[in-house]
Parts: sequence; structure tokens; C-alpha cells
Amino acid sequence: MAILSSATFGLIPLFSIPLMENADRSLELDLDNVCFYRFLFSALLMGVITFIGFARKGNGPLNIRKVAVEAFGLQTKQFFLLLLISVFYASTSIFLTASYTIGEIPSGIATTMHFLYPVFVTAVMILFFGEKLTVAKALSIAMAFGGVYFLSGASFGGNFTLNPLGLLFVLVTIFTYGSYIIGVNNLKAIAGMNGMKLTFYVLAFSCMLFCCNILVKGGEFAPLTTFHQWWNILALAFIPTLISDLTLVYAIQIIGSTTTAILGCMEPLTAVLVGITVFGERLGLNQGIGMVLVFMAVYLVIISQKKK
Repeated sequence: MAILSSATFGLIPLFSIPLMENADRSLELDLDNVCFYRFLFSALLMGVITFIGFARKGNGPLNIRKVAVEAFGLQTKQFFLLLLISVFYASTSIFLTASYTIGEIPSGIATTMHFLYPVFVTAVMILFFGEKLTVAKALSIAMAFGGVYFLSGASFGGNFTLNPLGLLFVLVTIFTYGSYIIGVNNLKAIAGMNGMKLTFYVLAFSCMLFCCNILVKGGEFAPLTTFHQWWNILALAFIPTLISDLTLVYAIQIIGSTTTAILGCMEPLTAVLVGITVFGERLGLNQGIGMVLVFMAVYLVIISQKKK
């Protein structure tokens, strides 16, 4: 589930970039609208899946009200904690997508840099949740930062060549996504929650946040008028959102935050392959070195894990 989650998450640029870079300018969607529609449709579909899942657990005649209460009922503490982690999850979506478009960072490089979140998760688990710092983990953190240095287009004695704003956007996603993964498994009020219910509320709250964002900024809800737009939005909502987040939640509940984050190695690989094959992106020597360093850093974290 962790590998499936990361592989599908890496497909975000495949569906989001065409929506915001349409040849016909009148058919382009801005970042806020893409994120809003992405979470609107994924939340609606996840709501149906959650209701059906809880309905199948019951015995006897179907009691719609009882099933609805079990499927969607929340305690006050759960409500606010889910809203909190949804802020982190939604922020990851908007900053990562913005790094592709506004920041003008190639999608493969941006997603590979985003993949440093396992190192962030490991560091937090060591500092605040009692995991031990080993030589392998310390070395992996150093190699990860070295990887970011090269991925940014720098070389020894050179200057950064990537858009600094785009680089900042990607670095923010490391914090937000890592915090989301840690919160799912370590906030007691929601750690044992049904995975379908948790996923539904994260998607629904994220949709609500993007809706408020559009209203506060005085923007408009752009209509979906073409097959191209509908296809990309629905694919974006289903594959790298609903599937990715549902499998992520279950993986975290089964094997924990750190290991789930580390097993996200398919994410940058998928994004790089999409960038090269679909968008014609090229990787220079520095970026290649950076990718190798990031993968080596993650591999060191993997082999340092203790078997239970």
C-alpha cells in the first residue's frame, strides 16, 4: 500500500500540468481551481465508498441513519485534529503544484526534492517520539541535503539555477507532507480511526479549504467545459488523490509513519519518468547526482530500520 500510494502520488504532474498549460488560454484553469476540483470530486467519491464500506459491516436490514452516523460521526477533538492535518495535506498539494507552474521547476526534479520528507519524518520521530539516531540515519540526512543542493542546479562553487521561489515551494512541501504523515499515526484521537473515514474527512476538509481560498481571494469558480478538462480533473481526483491518500493512511496504520514515508521511493521515480516521457524534460549531470544522493539517503534509512 505504501508503494502504491507513492507511485500514484507521483502522477500529479501528469494530470495537473495540462490543465494549467492548455494551448487555448481560455481553457486554462488556475491553481486554486485545479486544487478545488481535485478535492471536491475525490471527497464525493470517497464519501460514497465510506458509506458503502460501513453499510457492508452491518447485519440485518440497512439502517441508513445508523450507518451514516457510524461512517461520518466525529468527536469534537477528532474534528479539529482532522482539520489540522488537512491543512498540512492541502498545503502540500498547492505548494507542490505551484512549484511545477509558478516556480517553473521540472516536475521530475520538484517531486524528487519533495521526496526528502522521509528524512524529515525520521528526524522528527527521533527528536520527539523516542526513535534512536543511528550513524546510518545521520549519514542519510547529510546525503539528502547534498541531494537537494545538486538537484537545485548547483555545483561545487556554483550558484543556484532553479527559480528560488519554486525551490521554496518544494521545501515547504517537505515540512507539510511529513507533518501530515506523522499526525495520522501519532495523534491519539485519530490514530485508530477507520481509514476510509479519515481519508474522507481529509479530502473533504481540503476541498473546503480551497473553496474558502478562492472566495477570500475574490476569485471565480471556473466551469469545466471540455472533455480534456473533465478527464484530467477526474483522473487527478481519483488516481494521485483518492487512491494515493487511502492507501497511505492504511499503510501508516499498519507499518508506521517512518517506514511508510521511506517506502515512498516510487514517487520521484514515477514523476521523473512522466517528466521525461510526457513533458520532454531533461536531467543534467548535477540533477542526476542529486537524484542518486537522495535515493542513497533513503536506502540508508531503509536498511537502518529494525525488524519487529
